[in-house]
Amino acid sequence: MDIREVPQPSEAEVRRAQRLLPAFLATCMSAFVAAVVTAINTGIDGAFAGRWLYAWLVALPAAIVAAYVFRPLAWRAALVVTQRLR
Repeated sequence: MDIREVPQPSEAEVRRAQRLLPAFLATCMSAFVAAVVTAINTGIDGAFAGRWLYAWLVALPAAIVAAYVFRPLAWRAALVVTQRLR
């Protein structure tokens, strides 16, 4: 499928996507960080997947909550940095 064939999202769809973005980012980032920390702390062997999955299941709810709680602070910090880099 050519990217030009994808219909442009409506304003309502964009707003919904913006509300969901922190949850999707938190899911991906917590999975990655849980894998890295699990590998560092316990090594990679035949039981790694189970240990990683358990660590991720514990970390995921906290990551999603943190993403929404810290989103306004992160947005302001990003604005400050970009304004100072002018």
